[in-house]
Amino acid sequence: MVRRWLGLLIPLMASIGPGASGALEAQQPEANQRGYSIKISVNTVLLNVSVQDRSTNRSIAGLKKEDFLVYEDGVLQQVDRFLPSDEPLNVLLLLDVSGSTGLFLQLMKAASIDFIRSIKVSDRVAIATFSSRVDLIQRFSSERARAEQAIRQIWAGGGTSFYDALMTSVTQYMPGVEGRSAIVLFTDGIDNQLEGGYPAGSQTTFDELYRGIQEAEPIIYPIFLDTIGVGAGAGGGPARKRAPSLERENSHPASGNAQGEFASYELAMRQLQMIADQTGGRMYSPRKIEELAGIYADIAGDLRIQYRLGYIPANSARDDRWREIRVKIKNRPEAVVRTRKGYYAHKIPMAHD
Repeated sequence: MVRRWLGLLIPLMASIGPGASGALEAQQPEANQRGYSIKISVNTVLLNVSVQDRSTNRSIAGLKKEDFLVYEDGVLQQVDRFLPSDEPLNVLLLLDVSGSTGLFLQLMKAASIDFIRSIKVSDRVAIATFSSRVDLIQRFSSERARAEQAIRQIWAGGGTSFYDALMTSVTQYMPGVEGRSAIVLFTDGIDNQLEGGYPAGSQTTFDELYRGIQEAEPIIYPIFLDTIGVGAGAGGGPARKRAPSLERENSHPASGNAQGEFASYELAMRQLQMIADQTGGRMYSPRKIEELAGIYADIAGDLRIQYRLGYIPANSARDDRWREIRVKIKNRPEAVVRTRKGYYAHKIPMAHD
Protein backbone atom coordinates (compact mmCIF):
# COMPACT_ATOMS: atom_id res chain seq x y z
CA MET A 1 0.00 0.00 0.00
CA VAL A 2 2.87 2.36 0.78
CA ARG A 3 4.32 1.76 -2.68
CA ARG A 4 0.95 2.40 -4.24
CA TRP A 5 0.44 5.59 -2.21
CA LEU A 6 3.82 6.97 -3.29
CA GLY A 7 3.06 6.08 -6.87
CA LEU A 8 -0.04 8.23 -6.68
CA LEU A 9 1.49 11.01 -4.61
CA ILE A 10 4.49 11.89 -6.77
CA PRO A 11 2.54 12.65 -9.98
CA LEU A 12 -0.06 14.43 -7.84
CA MET A 13 2.64 16.73 -6.47
CA ALA A 14 3.66 17.60 -10.00
CA SER A 15 0.08 18.35 -11.00
CA ILE A 16 -0.95 20.65 -8.15
CA GLY A 17 1.93 23.03 -8.81
CA PRO A 18 4.18 25.02 -6.46
CA GLY A 19 1.58 26.84 -4.40
CA ALA A 20 2.42 25.12 -1.14
CA SER A 21 6.12 24.81 -1.53
CA GLY A 22 7.51 26.38 -4.66
CA ALA A 23 8.58 22.90 -5.77
CA LEU A 24 6.94 19.83 -4.27
CA GLU A 25 8.58 16.45 -4.49
CA ALA A 26 8.79 13.34 -2.32
CA GLN A 27 12.25 13.70 -0.74
CA GLN A 28 14.02 14.00 -4.09
CA PRO A 29 17.27 15.92 -4.68
CA GLU A 30 17.16 18.83 -7.09
CA ALA A 31 20.19 18.93 -9.36
CA ASN A 32 21.35 20.98 -12.31
CA GLN A 33 24.09 21.39 -14.87
CA ARG A 34 26.76 22.50 -12.39
CA GLY A 35 26.15 19.69 -9.90
CA TYR A 36 24.50 21.71 -7.13
CA SER A 37 21.83 19.78 -5.26
CA ILE A 38 19.25 20.51 -2.63
CA LYS A 39 17.15 18.06 -0.63
CA ILE A 40 13.44 18.81 -0.99
CA SER A 41 10.58 17.47 1.11
CA VAL A 42 6.90 17.79 0.32
CA ASN A 43 6.72 20.69 2.81
CA THR A 44 9.72 22.67 1.56
CA VAL A 45 9.16 26.30 0.59
CA LEU A 46 11.72 27.39 -2.02
CA LEU A 47 12.58 31.04 -2.64
CA ASN A 48 14.53 32.84 -5.35
CA VAL A 49 16.03 35.86 -3.58
CA SER A 50 17.69 39.00 -4.95
CA VAL A 51 19.65 41.31 -2.63
CA GLN A 52 20.74 44.85 -3.56
CA ASP A 53 22.58 47.62 -1.76
CA ARG A 54 20.11 50.41 -0.99
CA SER A 55 22.42 53.26 -1.97
CA THR A 56 24.09 51.82 -5.08
CA ASN A 57 21.33 49.45 -6.27
CA ARG A 58 24.03 46.87 -6.96
CA SER A 59 23.53 43.20 -6.21
CA ILE A 60 25.28 41.90 -3.09
CA ALA A 61 27.36 38.77 -3.69
CA GLY A 62 28.95 36.30 -1.30
CA LEU A 63 26.10 35.92 1.18
CA LYS A 64 25.81 32.65 3.12
CA LYS A 65 22.90 30.68 4.50
CA GLU A 66 23.34 32.11 7.97
CA ASP A 67 23.02 35.67 6.62
CA PHE A 68 19.35 35.17 5.73
CA LEU A 69 16.44 35.69 8.12
CA VAL A 70 13.18 34.26 6.76
CA TYR A 71 9.84 35.04 8.39
CA GLU A 72 6.54 33.34 7.63
CA ASP A 73 3.54 35.20 9.07
CA GLY A 74 6.00 37.02 11.34
CA VAL A 75 7.56 33.82 12.72
CA LEU A 76 11.29 33.25 12.14
CA GLN A 77 11.94 30.08 10.14
CA GLN A 78 14.93 27.75 10.03
CA VAL A 79 16.68 28.03 6.65
CA ASP A 80 18.05 24.57 5.90
CA ARG A 81 18.37 24.65 2.11
CA PHE A 82 20.74 27.00 0.33
CA LEU A 83 22.27 27.33 -3.10
CA PRO A 84 24.87 30.01 -3.87
CA SER A 85 24.39 32.93 -6.22
CA ASP A 86 26.35 31.33 -9.07
CA GLU A 87 23.89 28.46 -9.49
CA PRO A 88 22.81 28.26 -13.16
CA LEU A 89 19.70 30.19 -14.14
CA ASN A 90 16.67 29.36 -16.29
CA VAL A 91 15.16 32.37 -18.07
CA LEU A 92 12.02 32.47 -20.18
CA LEU A 93 11.84 35.45 -22.54
CA LEU A 94 8.13 36.12 -23.11
CA LEU A 95 7.80 38.60 -26.00
CA ASP A 96 4.68 40.49 -27.05
CA VAL A 97 4.52 40.32 -30.85
CA SER A 98 1.00 41.69 -31.25
CA GLY A 99 0.32 44.28 -33.91
CA SER A 100 0.68 47.15 -31.43
CA THR A 101 4.37 46.32 -30.86
CA GLY A 102 5.22 45.83 -34.53
CA LEU A 103 6.91 49.22 -34.95
CA PHE A 104 9.43 48.25 -32.26
CA LEU A 105 9.97 44.64 -33.29
CA GLN A 106 13.50 44.97 -34.68
CA LEU A 107 14.78 46.83 -31.61
CA MET A 108 13.09 44.30 -29.33
CA LYS A 109 14.71 41.41 -31.21
CA ALA A 110 18.15 43.02 -31.10
CA ALA A 111 17.86 43.75 -27.37
CA SER A 112 16.67 40.18 -26.70
CA ILE A 113 19.69 38.75 -28.51
CA ASP A 114 22.00 41.04 -26.53
CA PHE A 115 20.32 39.82 -23.35
CA ILE A 116 20.91 36.12 -23.98
CA ARG A 117 24.52 36.89 -24.91
CA SER A 118 25.03 38.72 -21.60
CA ILE A 119 24.01 35.91 -19.25
CA LYS A 120 26.32 33.06 -18.31
CA VAL A 121 27.05 30.28 -20.78
CA SER A 122 25.76 27.74 -18.23
CA ASP A 123 22.37 29.50 -18.02
CA ARG A 124 19.46 28.17 -20.04
CA VAL A 125 17.06 30.28 -22.11
CA ALA A 126 13.60 29.60 -23.53
CA ILE A 127 11.73 31.89 -25.93
CA ALA A 128 7.95 32.33 -26.11
CA THR A 129 5.95 34.81 -28.15
CA PHE A 130 2.35 35.89 -27.90
CA SER A 131 -0.28 37.90 -29.71
CA SER A 132 -3.75 36.37 -29.89
CA ARG A 133 -2.08 33.08 -28.91
CA VAL A 134 1.11 32.04 -27.14
CA ASP A 135 3.81 29.86 -28.71
CA LEU A 136 6.91 28.34 -27.13
CA ILE A 137 9.33 28.76 -30.03
CA GLN A 138 12.47 27.66 -28.17
CA ARG A 139 12.57 25.23 -25.25
CA PHE A 140 15.07 25.71 -22.41
CA SER A 141 18.56 25.31 -23.78
CA SER A 142 22.06 26.67 -23.25
CA GLU A 143 22.63 26.72 -27.02
CA ARG A 144 22.74 30.44 -27.79
CA ALA A 145 22.77 30.05 -31.58
CA ARG A 146 19.41 28.26 -31.52
CA ALA A 147 17.87 30.92 -29.29
CA GLU A 148 19.18 33.74 -31.48
CA GLN A 149 17.85 32.06 -34.60
CA ALA A 150 14.42 31.66 -32.98
CA ILE A 151 14.37 35.38 -32.11
CA ARG A 152 15.37 36.46 -35.61
CA GLN A 153 12.42 34.55 -37.09
CA ILE A 154 9.84 36.37 -34.95
CA TRP A 155 7.23 38.46 -36.74
CA ALA A 156 4.45 40.66 -35.36
CA GLY A 157 0.70 40.76 -35.90
CA GLY A 158 -2.65 40.05 -34.28
CA GLY A 159 -4.30 40.98 -31.02
CA THR A 160 -3.01 40.78 -27.45
CA SER A 161 -3.95 37.93 -25.12
CA PHE A 162 -1.45 38.84 -22.43
CA TYR A 163 -3.20 37.21 -19.46
CA ASP A 164 -3.47 33.88 -21.28
CA ALA A 165 0.19 34.06 -22.32
CA LEU A 166 1.60 34.68 -18.85
CA MET A 167 -0.74 32.13 -17.28
CA THR A 168 0.43 29.53 -19.80
CA SER A 169 4.04 30.42 -19.04
CA VAL A 170 3.76 29.97 -15.27
CA THR A 171 1.53 26.88 -15.38
CA GLN A 172 2.92 25.00 -18.40
CA TYR A 173 6.37 26.25 -19.41
CA MET A 174 8.01 26.82 -16.00
CA PRO A 175 6.86 23.87 -13.80
CA GLY A 176 9.52 21.19 -13.65
CA VAL A 177 12.33 23.64 -14.38
CA GLU A 178 15.01 22.97 -11.77
CA GLY A 179 17.05 25.66 -10.05
CA ARG A 180 16.78 29.43 -10.20
CA SER A 181 14.15 30.66 -12.62
CA ALA A 182 12.85 33.93 -14.01
CA ILE A 183 10.50 35.27 -16.66
CA VAL A 184 11.47 38.42 -18.54
CA LEU A 185 8.29 39.81 -20.06
CA PHE A 186 8.21 42.44 -22.80
CA THR A 187 4.75 43.85 -23.51
CA ASP A 188 2.59 46.90 -23.77
CA GLY A 189 0.56 45.00 -21.18
CA ILE A 190 -2.79 45.92 -22.63
CA ASP A 191 -4.78 42.76 -23.04
CA ASN A 192 -7.58 43.22 -25.55
CA GLN A 193 -9.85 42.26 -22.67
CA LEU A 194 -9.21 45.79 -21.31
CA GLU A 195 -10.35 47.43 -24.53
CA GLY A 196 -13.70 45.81 -25.11
CA GLY A 197 -12.38 42.47 -26.33
CA TYR A 198 -11.73 43.45 -29.94
CA PRO A 199 -9.74 41.74 -31.24
CA ALA A 200 -10.63 38.91 -28.86
CA GLY A 201 -8.77 39.13 -25.55
CA SER A 202 -7.72 36.48 -23.06
CA GLN A 203 -9.99 33.82 -21.65
CA THR A 204 -8.09 34.27 -18.38
CA THR A 205 -9.06 37.23 -16.19
CA PHE A 206 -6.46 39.28 -14.37
CA ASP A 207 -7.73 38.02 -11.01
CA GLU A 208 -7.18 34.43 -12.20
CA LEU A 209 -3.74 35.34 -13.52
CA TYR A 210 -2.75 37.02 -10.28
CA ARG A 211 -3.77 33.97 -8.29
CA GLY A 212 -1.64 31.89 -10.64
CA ILE A 213 1.27 34.28 -10.08
CA GLN A 214 0.88 33.84 -6.32
CA GLU A 215 1.28 30.11 -6.86
CA ALA A 216 4.37 30.50 -9.07
CA GLU A 217 8.03 30.31 -8.16
CA PRO A 218 9.85 32.28 -10.93
CA ILE A 219 10.73 35.94 -10.45
CA ILE A 220 8.99 38.01 -13.13
CA TYR A 221 10.46 41.15 -14.70
CA PRO A 222 7.82 43.01 -16.75
CA ILE A 223 9.03 45.59 -19.26
CA PHE A 224 6.13 47.86 -20.14
CA LEU A 225 6.17 49.80 -23.39
CA ASP A 226 3.38 52.38 -23.61
CA THR A 227 2.40 51.81 -27.22
CA ILE A 228 -0.78 53.78 -26.64
CA GLY A 229 0.70 56.95 -25.19
CA VAL A 230 4.15 56.84 -26.77
CA GLY A 231 4.35 55.79 -30.37
CA ALA A 232 7.07 55.86 -32.96
CA GLY A 233 7.41 59.61 -33.07
CA ALA A 234 10.55 61.24 -34.36
CA GLY A 235 13.46 60.39 -32.10
CA GLY A 236 11.26 58.09 -30.04
CA GLY A 237 9.30 61.04 -28.71
CA PRO A 238 5.64 60.95 -27.71
CA ALA A 239 3.07 60.52 -30.44
CA ARG A 240 -0.37 59.62 -29.09
CA LYS A 241 -2.03 57.19 -31.45
CA ARG A 242 -5.42 56.62 -29.83
CA ALA A 243 -7.18 57.46 -26.62
CA PRO A 244 -7.36 54.72 -24.00
CA SER A 245 -10.82 53.38 -23.20
CA LEU A 246 -12.43 54.61 -19.99
CA GLU A 247 -15.88 53.05 -20.18
CA ARG A 248 -15.63 50.27 -17.60
CA GLU A 249 -17.71 49.60 -14.52
CA ASN A 250 -17.58 47.71 -11.24
CA SER A 251 -13.86 47.26 -10.99
CA HIS A 252 -10.74 48.07 -9.00
CA PRO A 253 -7.08 48.57 -9.91
CA ALA A 254 -6.34 44.87 -9.37
CA SER A 255 -9.07 43.62 -11.68
CA GLY A 256 -9.28 43.21 -15.41
CA ASN A 257 -11.43 46.30 -15.95
CA ALA A 258 -10.69 50.02 -15.89
CA GLN A 259 -12.77 52.51 -13.95
CA GLY A 260 -13.10 56.29 -14.06
CA GLU A 261 -9.72 57.92 -14.47
CA PHE A 262 -7.92 54.58 -14.78
CA ALA A 263 -7.16 54.46 -18.48
CA SER A 264 -6.38 51.08 -19.96
CA TYR A 265 -2.65 51.76 -20.17
CA GLU A 266 -2.57 53.03 -16.58
CA LEU A 267 -4.36 49.90 -15.43
CA ALA A 268 -1.96 47.75 -17.46
CA MET A 269 1.01 49.40 -15.74
CA ARG A 270 -0.60 48.89 -12.34
CA GLN A 271 -1.19 45.21 -13.04
CA LEU A 272 2.37 44.67 -14.26
CA GLN A 273 3.71 46.35 -11.13
CA MET A 274 1.59 44.02 -8.99
CA ILE A 275 3.04 41.02 -10.84
CA ALA A 276 6.60 42.23 -10.30
CA ASP A 277 6.02 43.00 -6.61
CA GLN A 278 4.37 39.65 -5.93
CA THR A 279 7.18 37.60 -7.45
CA GLY A 280 10.12 39.70 -6.24
CA GLY A 281 10.97 41.15 -9.64
CA ARG A 282 11.20 44.68 -10.96
CA MET A 283 8.89 46.49 -13.34
CA TYR A 284 10.43 48.71 -16.02
CA SER A 285 8.74 51.36 -18.14
CA PRO A 286 11.15 52.85 -20.68
CA ARG A 287 10.27 56.28 -22.06
CA LYS A 288 11.89 55.31 -25.34
CA ILE A 289 12.25 51.91 -26.95
CA GLU A 290 15.97 52.63 -27.34
CA GLU A 291 16.28 52.26 -23.57
CA LEU A 292 15.33 48.58 -23.81
CA ALA A 293 18.91 47.36 -24.30
CA GLY A 294 20.00 49.03 -21.04
CA ILE A 295 17.04 47.52 -19.21
CA TYR A 296 17.87 44.02 -20.43
CA ALA A 297 21.45 44.57 -19.26
CA ASP A 298 20.18 45.68 -15.85
CA ILE A 299 17.99 42.57 -15.53
CA ALA A 300 20.86 40.31 -16.57
CA GLY A 301 23.03 41.87 -13.87
CA ASP A 302 20.26 41.43 -11.32
CA LEU A 303 19.83 37.76 -12.18
CA ARG A 304 23.58 37.10 -12.20
CA ILE A 305 23.70 37.37 -8.39
CA GLN A 306 20.65 35.68 -6.94
CA TYR A 307 20.18 33.18 -4.12
CA ARG A 308 17.94 30.14 -3.76
CA LEU A 309 17.01 28.94 -0.32
CA GLY A 310 14.38 26.80 1.31
CA TYR A 311 12.77 26.01 4.64
CA ILE A 312 10.15 23.70 6.10
CA PRO A 313 7.45 25.93 7.65
CA ALA A 314 7.11 25.89 11.41
CA ASN A 315 3.35 26.05 10.79
CA SER A 316 2.63 22.66 9.25
CA ALA A 317 -1.12 23.24 8.86
CA ARG A 318 -2.46 22.70 5.34
CA ASP A 319 -5.51 24.94 5.57
CA ASP A 320 -5.40 26.61 2.13
CA ARG A 321 -4.61 29.93 3.80
CA TRP A 322 -2.15 32.57 2.61
CA ARG A 323 1.27 32.57 4.28
CA GLU A 324 3.14 35.87 4.10
CA ILE A 325 6.91 35.70 3.58
CA ARG A 326 9.49 38.33 4.49
CA VAL A 327 13.24 37.95 4.09
CA LYS A 328 15.93 40.09 5.73
CA ILE A 329 19.72 40.03 5.77
CA LYS A 330 21.27 39.78 9.20
CA ASN A 331 23.27 42.87 10.30
CA ARG A 332 22.93 44.46 6.85
CA PRO A 333 20.46 47.37 7.14
CA GLU A 334 21.56 48.65 3.74
CA ALA A 335 20.40 45.44 2.03
CA VAL A 336 17.14 45.48 0.08
CA VAL A 337 15.68 42.00 -0.40
CA ARG A 338 13.22 40.96 -3.11
CA THR A 339 11.47 37.60 -3.25
CA ARG A 340 7.92 36.34 -3.63
CA LYS A 341 5.47 37.62 -1.05
CA GLY A 342 4.06 34.28 0.06
CA TYR A 343 2.13 31.16 -0.88
CA TYR A 344 -1.09 29.28 -0.18
CA ALA A 345 -0.73 26.30 2.17
CA HIS A 346 -2.71 23.87 0.05
CA LYS A 347 -4.12 20.69 1.46
CA ILE A 348 -2.57 17.49 0.11
CA PRO A 349 -5.24 15.03 -1.01
CA MET A 350 -4.77 11.52 0.33
CA ALA A 351 -5.00 8.39 -1.80
CA HIS A 352 -7.54 5.67 -0.94
CA ASP A 353 -7.67 1.98 -1.59
